[in-house]
Amino acid sequence: MTYLMQLVIILLLTKLGAHVSNLLKLPSVIGELLIGVLAGPAVFHLLTPTTFIQYFSEFGVIILMFIAGLEGDLNLLMRYWRPALTVATLGVIFPTASAAALCIFVFNFQWTTAIFIGLVLSATSVSISVQVLKEMHRLNSREGAIILGAAVADDIMCVILLGICVGLFGSGSAASNQSLPLMLITKLLFFVVMFALGKWFVPRFLQFFSKLTASENETTAALILCFGFAALAVALGMSDVLGAYFAGLAISETNFKEKLALKIEPIGYAVFIPVFFVSIGLNISFAGMQHDLIFITSLIIIAVLGKQIGGALGARLFHLDWSAANIVGAGMISRGEMALVVANVALSTHLIDQNHYTAMIVVTVVTTIIAPFILKIFIQQSDNQQVNSMKLNEVKQ
Repeated sequence: MTYLMQLVIILLLTKLGAHVSNLLKLPSVIGELLIGVLAGPAVFHLLTPTTFIQYFSEFGVIILMFIAGLEGDLNLLMRYWRPALTVATLGVIFPTASAAALCIFVFNFQWTTAIFIGLVLSATSVSISVQVLKEMHRLNSREGAIILGAAVADDIMCVILLGICVGLFGSGSAASNQSLPLMLITKLLFFVVMFALGKWFVPRFLQFFSKLTASENETTAALILCFGFAALAVALGMSDVLGAYFAGLAISETNFKEKLALKIEPIGYAVFIPVFFVSIGLNISFAGMQHDLIFITSLIIIAVLGKQIGGALGARLFHLDWSAANIVGAGMISRGEMALVVANVALSTHLIDQNHYTAMIVVTVVTTIIAPFILKIFIQQSDNQQVNSMKLNEVKQ
């Protein structure tokens, strides 16, 4: 099948899937994720993961997180940095420790392998959660700020723990040639560079482009910043989506915010972002899963509960009520690119074999598909509690 036909099928099916989701009062992202499962190798074999889909999906997730930053509130993020850090820490400890214990005491893995499997479950990717929060008007809420802040801290913790584990246990891999101190320095440098560019370079860059006579100057400037920050983040050892998010956040502090949000969203949601959602489902395959079904099911349960409980408890420590804390926990469930990186490193260092590598990919994809369902449930519960509380106050008055 040609790449053009692949794109036609993806765009057609994702819009139909999103429509059905909305009719069922579900976030549209759920329909788009399930289209990937149904159209992919798991069910109808209409589509398979290809290089074209991979590249388009990478553009999609970068633009999605750029839009999240563009619509973000830097002051809100700074206000909740402490609960975000606590949520990230507990959200790493709970699933990692639980998965490692399960692998050692139930499935008799070597403890080095068990630790790496635990690390795969420690990494959060909030790209899917961002879409749900955006659709349900919670992106710029207290819970949304904590989730986004925790995702940044979570990513850094995972990278650091990965470097330590590869240095101590790995063999036969070029995955990590940096020493741990150098890795820590590059992570710190990432934040310094992002802050400096965001504060002093981004506003001047946009002002310069706004004075040019070519068409769509400011939109092009925004995309240059989006992809430039993403590339810089990768060069400094961080996820490209974090770079894109910080680029959007920097623009959100300028006078160009509203205008650029109206320009960038159609570009992302018309083409690139649907391909990203479908690509997640395309990675699901049920072939050979019956041999590891108990193992995979156990890890999925731990992956979901570990993040849910760890995130919710972290939020509760800062006096959020249980409904808000559960939203935070659910927002941390989704896994993504960092989990795949850890799994690849574990495979290349011979700490897991191909069968268990496949199992980890399945766990990563399934938890990502489950996450928006759980997040929607907790957001609806919170909304219902607020409505009931307002009605109760009216009665009392």
